[in-house]
Amino acid sequence: MHTSPAGLTNTLRIARQQLGAVREDGAVVFLLALVAALGLVAALGARHQEAEESGQRARYQAMVDRQWVEQPERHPHRVIHYGFLVFREQAPLEFFDPGVSDYTGTSIFLEGHRQNTANFGEARHATGLSRFGRLTPASVLALLLPLLVVAAGFAAVSREREGGTLGVLLTAGATPTQLLAGKVLATGAVGALATLPVALAIAAFIWPGLDSPASGVRLGALAAIYGVYLAGWVLLTVLVSAVRTSSRSALAQLLALWVVICIAAPRMAASVAGALHPLPSRAELTAQVEEALNQAGDSHRPDDPFFRSLRDEYLERYDVTTVEDLPMNWRGVVSYEAEAVTSQIFEDHRQELVAGHLRQNRVMAWSGLLSPYLAARDLSMGVAGSGPGAMEAFLAEAETHRYTIIQRLNELHMHEIRYEENDRSQRLRPQHWAEFPVFGTEPPPLGGVLTDRSVSLAALGLWIGLPLAGLGFARRRLSRVGAGRSG
Repeated sequence: MHTSPAGLTNTLRIARQQLGAVREDGAVVFLLALVAALGLVAALGARHQEAEESGQRARYQAMVDRQWVEQPERHPHRVIHYGFLVFREQAPLEFFDPGVSDYTGTSIFLEGHRQNTANFGEARHATGLSRFGRLTPASVLALLLPLLVVAAGFAAVSREREGGTLGVLLTAGATPTQLLAGKVLATGAVGALATLPVALAIAAFIWPGLDSPASGVRLGALAAIYGVYLAGWVLLTVLVSAVRTSSRSALAQLLALWVVICIAAPRMAASVAGALHPLPSRAELTAQVEEALNQAGDSHRPDDPFFRSLRDEYLERYDVTTVEDLPMNWRGVVSYEAEAVTSQIFEDHRQELVAGHLRQNRVMAWSGLLSPYLAARDLSMGVAGSGPGAMEAFLAEAETHRYTIIQRLNELHMHEIRYEENDRSQRLRPQHWAEFPVFGTEPPPLGGVLTDRSVSLAALGLWIGLPLAGLGFARRRLSRVGAGRSG
């Protein structure tokens, strides 16, 4: 739609008048300074903590890798039980939005015959005070910034109505569209001003260390997510101010909406997701796994039906009569096959748990249609690399690495250790340990992250579209006000 110079002038004039009213309101100015300061403190604190944690993880991983390589001569099965730690690398933007990483753990102890869970989540070691919530740039933008927008814009139109100046504005050359656009522009400028310190701090932290265009794209995606989220609050605030008869009622309605959208709906959605798709407790899951393992067979029992059948199969395959005549160490074969069976059992149960988490996540994603806060947080965690998907990817990568290491050790047992009734006295040279792969993680690709969150993207689209449609209704109401004033 073409905008005339006069129309643009009226819009900017109204925006300046609204900004002047905001500037004269000491409470709004104080809240603006507070949100900006909290955002800056959150960014500085999160960056410091991220640097400290990254350094710790790097040191510990280097120590673990060094201990692995510097092992003395050992029997390979002893190494299987020796185990080793792996640490999840932090994503570049995880300091901005730590997501679920504080609760899911940062390291896993990998060993043979079992699949462990992640340990040392930050929340598990937090003080009582920090359990009330960790201050992060994401939480400031998602929770506190909307309150500033509400404080700055709840009286944007209603104050004109209460002061008797609304009709004057509409009959003095300004159209309802220009009036609403000016109010939206001014309210949005207040919100954008509060985000400026956070944006500059994050750019200063991240931009020099961007190692690929993909990292810059992720940073831009985060800016777009919170920009749309902020715009939705601005549009909603001006809309409510335009349709309510008084500033007090507009403020009450907006605060009620903030409580529902940002506080009540997320907790209700989590409760509904848990009720619709309950997950087994740790004790229940352990019992299920143990039962499946007992049914699979026991590699330590010579007369176990499964492994007796496996022995007969190998004897027939290599056309020999005793396991001593096999071209490989039978004990290593048993360990190899047993690890394959037990790992599949562990993985099957893990996949069932992952499927349960995905079903719960889908409920939360659809809840984003009612709470844009949920949609913005879902997208923010995904782009930052700190969402449930990134944690599941870490667990999957760790399990793949564990299985690869354990089976390579079993292969060394099969081919480098002579078969004896008790072969544990034999050792392998330390040079073997340096030949094993090193663990590393990669965050899920951004394209996949956004594709998997199409519902959240649609929810943010509605968050913009519905208030815009409502402003169209408000514009028609204001047109009648202007027409009545002219008459």
